[in-house]
Amino acid sequence: MKKLVLALATVSVLLPAVSAAAPNILVIIADDLGTESLASYGFGESTAVTPTLDRLASEGIRFERFWSQHVCSPTRAAALTGRYAFRTGVRSAIPAQWAAMEAPTPTSPAHATTELVYTPAGLVGAGNESLSARRPPPPNRRPRGPSTDEIMLPRLLQAAPEPYATAAVGKWHLADLLNGQLDHPNDSGFDYYSGVLFGGPSSYFAWRHLENGQLRAESGYYDTHITEDAIRWIGEQGDEPWFLWMSYSNPHTPVHLPPRELLRSPARDLPPNFDSEENNRAYFFAQVEAMDTLIGRLLDSIPDEVMQNTYVIFFGDNGTVEWDDPPPPRDRDRVKGTVYQGGIEVPLIVTGPGIAAGRVERPLAHAVDLFATILELAEVDIDAALPGDLAIDSVSIADHFHEENLPSRRSWVLSEGTLGAVVGTAIRDERYKLVVINEREEFYDLVNDPHELRPLSVPDLTGAARTSYETLTERLRALASE
Repeated sequence: MKKLVLALATVSVLLPAVSAAAPNILVIIADDLGTESLASYGFGESTAVTPTLDRLASEGIRFERFWSQHVCSPTRAAALTGRYAFRTGVRSAIPAQWAAMEAPTPTSPAHATTELVYTPAGLVGAGNESLSARRPPPPNRRPRGPSTDEIMLPRLLQAAPEPYATAAVGKWHLADLLNGQLDHPNDSGFDYYSGVLFGGPSSYFAWRHLENGQLRAESGYYDTHITEDAIRWIGEQGDEPWFLWMSYSNPHTPVHLPPRELLRSPARDLPPNFDSEENNRAYFFAQVEAMDTLIGRLLDSIPDEVMQNTYVIFFGDNGTVEWDDPPPPRDRDRVKGTVYQGGIEVPLIVTGPGIAAGRVERPLAHAVDLFATILELAEVDIDAALPGDLAIDSVSIADHFHEENLPSRRSWVLSEGTLGAVVGTAIRDERYKLVVINEREEFYDLVNDPHELRPLSVPDLTGAARTSYETLTERLRALASE
């Protein structure tokens, strides 16, 4: 089978000599956050209160035209392996499998607020009904998560010219019963892991916490807990370079009101206990605000001299989920779980050594490109570090960190995956986007129709639109044949 290997930073980008030491790299992931909910992206009808993320955008680079996968597990697999979902096999969200692991059941504390728990089918209840261990999913013949043969980012960073200490804190969502279970984060190369193994805490106030292979029941407020773990770990690293994969669960469901101390806006006066879905957006924005407050605490805990040599890379793992009632111009039927823009267009904000403030860059890029980007920042020779026959889809965007208005190194970018019986694929070039949902095709002009309101008639395409359609269609055929 012929393998397509995209060009990977074959020419080293000369980064400014800000520090002789290898830079620290802090990756921060928001769970289910589309661009429409951040003021810095400037197009949502209403946005969350996010002073920390607003400051990062003003001090660094805000990337537009940055894609993820349609749900969380495939995005994380892509970023950590540099490989698209059709290569890793991680094409959908990995189900929780606590029942097969004899997991402890945590007790919700008295101060917990109401939580609206959703599945893809809709609301399943208020409170903590989902804490009980469910029956395991049907047996599968291959891992739903990445195979143990996949080479992940932390392994390569540990072999960098200046070896990195590595940690993953927060949501993992790449493990299952066939690829390591409780040991999977550490088996993937992380020196330290602390967080929730599957899609998120069943409750933000009581959860099953995994730390370096040891599982226990915890209570409190989950995102506060993992922030404290991250602060402690960074403080223990001394002068050695470090890489932290910091994955928040907010603003993922369950919909709830976070602790009042994390809120400064009028959201702090929302009723903590509610029994209606009519105001989910207000609680969703409160969850985004709480995450922003905790990111601020994390960044403020890092000494100035360390921050001066630290890249901060913030991105969303997929678009906002429909149950959080994403604000216009997003369509609730075209958000998380779909390959429309509302499901795969996510924020990417970067700050770090030598990065000029307040810039906007627009290369075609995908979460898969973070793999090559981070390795380039760490001065890892990808060609030497990886097997020659391994197909890698990642294209570094590190050159955009220090040079303005460079052209895209990609001519196209892909997002694809499954949700139940639905198979969705999206591929775009500089202007046009082809969407294939099962056998149905839709074609959009993203310059004149950025929110995909008016599909073009394929039989009537002419000129550049016709050429783009034919080129993108041929590209999908080539990928399908690999």
